[in-house]
Amino acid sequence: MQQKEDLRIVRTRKLLSATLLEMMEEQSIEKISVIDLCTRAMVNRATFYAHFEDKYHLLSFALEELKDKIYAKFTKEFYAESPRDVIRSVTFMAVSYLADKQSDIARVVKFNRNERVVHTLTESLAQSIKYQLGKVRDRYPSEVPAQMTAMCYAGAMVSLLIWLLDTPSALADPMLGEKLDALIAENLR
Repeated sequence: MQQKEDLRIVRTRKLLSATLLEMMEEQSIEKISVIDLCTRAMVNRATFYAHFEDKYHLLSFALEELKDKIYAKFTKEFYAESPRDVIRSVTFMAVSYLADKQSDIARVVKFNRNERVVHTLTESLAQSIKYQLGKVRDRYPSEVPAQMTAMCYAGAMVSLLIWLLDTPSALADPMLGEKLDALIAENLR
């Protein structure tokens, strides 16, 4: 029988996680102290250390939650006739999500380009791409393992998303959709 986790523990972890991500929207993880985090979350430092070893342990926990959120966002059901359609759909969803000024992920990435954050985004997108590719694999068999394909495109997507974040004029370009279509058409035949 599976034991239920104490709701106070769940609540405290979620609160600390949300507070960390909120603070990461304003500054890098390196500049955030446990004291500042606890003050903002209105949680005692002893309570923090009862749940997490340090802020990086909390970051791992927060990124896992973020990963789940991204996965849920990009595994929505959509019709794709081919692997190319899958990549196009996921790319457009990712760019649209990034372009949303309220996107917490975009704000976190803006200040935090460390390996953990980028790796988490790549892994999340790769899981989503692999899931979506699995739906068309029977019609489009490939010698390339689905995970390899997914990681390749996810890595490219994350690099593109970071570039778009760094180049606001490109993100705001009214022709961005057409340019993405051309990019995909030229490179995925």
